Amino acid sequence: MGEWKENEAQQPADGAPQEEGAQSSPCVRTRVAIDAALQKRLSGTGRIVMLCMMLVGIAMLIAYLVLSVVWEEGLIVISDEFWLDFLLWVGALFFGLGLVFFISSGRANKKQIALAFVNEYEFYAEGVVIRDYRAGEHVSTSRLRYSDFEKIRENKEFFLLYPNRVTFYPVDKAFLTPEERAIMRTFLRLPAKKE
Repeated sequence: MGEWKENEAQQPADGAPQEEGAQSSPCVRTRVAIDAALQKRLSGTGRIVMLCMMLVGIAMLIAYLVLSVVWEEGLIVISDEFWLDFLLWVGALFFGLGLVFFISSGRANKKQIALAFVNEYEFYAEGVVIRDYRAGEHVSTSRLRYSDFEKIRENKEFFLLYPNRVTFYPVDKAFLTPEERAIMRTFLRLPAKKE
């Protein structure tokens, strides 16, 4: 991995990476504050999916209650009780999973917001330097090659850099010029887009 995995004490004074004794300047610099507005933008789709799961679960449980009462009164004949059990258990599962994920994601977001995270990124041709700050205090610096990331994705609003399957670094595209976004796509090996 070379110089991209060195610890901070061995880094040059300005934080830029060294390649064979020559200093390269960053091609793209940006900063992202992990605040309530960003969390809402990042988790919007996931929260909608969880809410839909809960609503589908509630609808299935209501259907189970209605059908079981009607069946017990003898107004309809159900030859196989499998479908009633299916409505009950799948409805309870959907509702329960949606509720648990909805609550746990809300708590995780509140914890992260309380820490006042700020990520500063410097993107170079050979990799990225990420500086993490909490409550205005520098916490860590990571030098990663693009190949070190498990996956790299782009959506409408963000470049998402996944160092593992669970966590990711969001890079807000709103703060980048079209030229910088094009450079980022080249570095991250993402398909080119017309903007």
